[in-house]
Amino acid sequence: MHKQPLTDDLTSHFKQVNDFHSSISQLQHAWDSLALLAQLSGTGSEMEHTRSAFNTISNDVLKHLSQETLRKTAAQLSSKAFEIINLLVRNLFERTADIGFFATDDDVRDYLSQYMQDTLSDEQQDAMHFRFEEYQKKYTVYENIVLFDSQGQLIHQLDASQNTLDHFDPIVALAQQSTAPYIERFYQSEVNGHTYKSLIYAHEVRSRDGRKPLGVLCLCFKFVNELDTIFHNLISESDWSVGVLLDEQRNVIASSDIYQIPLGATICAEPDQDWFISRFSGREYLCVTKRSEGYQGYLGPGWLGQAMIPLEHAFHHTMRDMVAHIDSEILHKVMRSPLIFSDSLLSIPKQAASIQSKLNQSVWNGNIWQSNYVDTQQKNFSKTLLCEISNTGHKTQQIIEQMVSELYQTVVSVMLENSSFCAQMAVDIMDRNLYERANDVRWWALTHDFRERLGQNQVSDDDKLKMTEVLEYINNLYTVYDNLIVFDRQGEVMAVSNHRYNHLLGMHLQDEWAGRTRSCLSTQDYVVSAFEKTPLYNDECTYIYAAPIRHLDNNSIVGGIAIVFDSKPQFQAMLKDVVPRDGDDAPVTGSFTVFVNEQLSVISSTHQAITIGEDFELMPAISKLKEGEQLFDIAIYQNTYYAVGAHASYGYREYKGPQDSYRNKVVALIFTPLGKVDEINHRIRAESQLIHNKFNPNLFLQYGQDTQEYATFYVADTWMGIETRYVREAVDEDQLLTLPEAAPFIAGMHAYRNEVIPVIDLARMLGHEHYFTDYRQIVVIEDKNTSLKFGLFVSALGEIPYLSPNQIQPMNALFKGVSHNPGVAVANIAQSSMLTLVTAQSLWNKALTVRTAGQEEQVMV
Repeated sequence: MHKQPLTDDLTSHFKQVNDFHSSISQLQHAWDSLALLAQLSGTGSEMEHTRSAFNTISNDVLKHLSQETLRKTAAQLSSKAFEIINLLVRNLFERTADIGFFATDDDVRDYLSQYMQDTLSDEQQDAMHFRFEEYQKKYTVYENIVLFDSQGQLIHQLDASQNTLDHFDPIVALAQQSTAPYIERFYQSEVNGHTYKSLIYAHEVRSRDGRKPLGVLCLCFKFVNELDTIFHNLISESDWSVGVLLDEQRNVIASSDIYQIPLGATICAEPDQDWFISRFSGREYLCVTKRSEGYQGYLGPGWLGQAMIPLEHAFHHTMRDMVAHIDSEILHKVMRSPLIFSDSLLSIPKQAASIQSKLNQSVWNGNIWQSNYVDTQQKNFSKTLLCEISNTGHKTQQIIEQMVSELYQTVVSVMLENSSFCAQMAVDIMDRNLYERANDVRWWALTHDFRERLGQNQVSDDDKLKMTEVLEYINNLYTVYDNLIVFDRQGEVMAVSNHRYNHLLGMHLQDEWAGRTRSCLSTQDYVVSAFEKTPLYNDECTYIYAAPIRHLDNNSIVGGIAIVFDSKPQFQAMLKDVVPRDGDDAPVTGSFTVFVNEQLSVISSTHQAITIGEDFELMPAISKLKEGEQLFDIAIYQNTYYAVGAHASYGYREYKGPQDSYRNKVVALIFTPLGKVDEINHRIRAESQLIHNKFNPNLFLQYGQDTQEYATFYVADTWMGIETRYVREAVDEDQLLTLPEAAPFIAGMHAYRNEVIPVIDLARMLGHEHYFTDYRQIVVIEDKNTSLKFGLFVSALGEIPYLSPNQIQPMNALFKGVSHNPGVAVANIAQSSMLTLVTAQSLWNKALTVRTAGQEEQVMV
């Protein structure tokens, strides 16, 4: 598929993206002002790197968010365009079989033969009309049935008010000359000033021996009605999308909104592109065009399905509403999945945190410089400015994190929506397919041969053979059935279409559905078995559709016909056709689909571990779904998170409709993998050990007469502080040289300016032997009175508050005998925040004490 680039004209419609862009722009202005003030005041804080790094990440996230925003809308349009054309083609495939079968109907043949001999009676005319009526009652997708003689004269039609076809219509000659199994033609004409459309299927009718042409039969498909049904189920009233069907010349032959895209208009269509922008009637649309995938070799009339939406309404959806009901903890975990997000996307929050840590170091060092070298009046202003710089960094980081969260939620919501849509398509395909089964069984129950032979007092072996031949002929045309069975009024099997089931001949059917068949009151009634194991399907689970066979006088039931749906391969084919697909239109690896009935028993599954007939316990909430309702959620199955879309069946036309006594709610579930549970948990655990941005910009206690400034930092989760007069600055650890025979708590030597200083690993000294950080820093400590100078490894930097003596409590008495704790005091700050205060000498003494103890142990050994 051709990938189109994003353009400024298109991205100007991304409301959420533009809102974020506006927030980032406002912060950039704030950075400009702060940079100027910092330069004028001499704070010692360098911000240019921070501004540039934040800007780079922001632009990167906005780019990804724009792409995913477009992808989400394009995916929605793609699904709709796909369903428009593929549902129609699936329907039309059934029509191609109908016309071939109906053209061999003995009643039709006999009628034409009598007509050619000019011996038709009024009763025969009425009988033919009744025959057509019965067919149309079963197959309600047809609006008219038309019969021509061999010369092209129209001699009978079900609806005489229609004038789509008339005497000597060209379709008659086409059918007579063709050796194809059907002729398919689209008619568009004016009827009472309105455009009238019909899709006609035609086939020549020949004598029973096949030698003599008798006429041509035409079935007129309810084209407008069918497209209205598809559009209604596909596009809600609040949806700005427009669905259209295009012919080979790109002319609109059906539209869900004729006021936006009128019939007959020629519009742009690009089936080889993922999406495109088209202008029509002064308005710009985002569009997706789809060709038919075909069904069992039938590709349809060559039409295209297209979905389009005005650009001004294309990107107004929000993600939060869609994922609001999903467990927040599970959603958070899924949003750290390397299966659906690249490492570059997953690392963005970490990059932003690292940038903020670098900014914190600059601000922290600026505070240290102000504390040690600037007078008090200027110091207060500078510290306030530095605090605002840190605040602005935090705000920038938060905006980036919000954008990343929106990006993650957009990606996940696309997968949830796609699963939900595929589930709807699955039940739609299933109901449409089973609608045909209900039609078939009622129509075949009216077969003259069956009614005549079963109506006799004694059914001979020759009668059984003739009925078997008819069943075989039907089954060869309609391969979705494993077997067709005719039984008499006592339930004895008279004939089967599949010779593998000859052992059923003579058996008396005792099944509950067989008994109900004899209770049907009209030719419109039918029964369906429960989905259960049956010897009629090799002891596997399936549905059996049955209808009564009535005497030719219509006064009594003389038997019945049962059609055994070949459920295993047929349901599998339906589910495989709706499996989620990736950007290259290939099935998503690891995805699977399931049909579950109202009793939460599996009807079909594409997952090997989920077997037919087993209880489905994974998502019990589906039992509460009413007909036509849907849900989507995230579920865990076999150590994998899945986006799950579920949709309950809602019938098709009159099948399972208000007037149909048959009810059977089936739920389709589509599972799209989101990532391995163990892999995601491992990543989250690793990320939780990374310590970033402990800097609290809101913790700033004002200078007082007796106050003293303390530089604070974090070692793992321990908050510690030291008087600023002992601190030179915080530096990166990139020049640290490790020493193989150093004391346990000496991490190595660090080149600091023109000196080499030892670095204490304070985390190990405090008992935090294993801690991680992407941005570990060294705080350089110096006591000028003793010429002591060394470095401390710290996890993150904290604030530099003013503390008064009454906030500080000595710890010496509390920690007597505790050799590993270098603390000399604690300070209570900001309610429950506890700060451990140390001195340079106490830290160094503790390191030396441990080293001496270690050497003594070695001597004793």
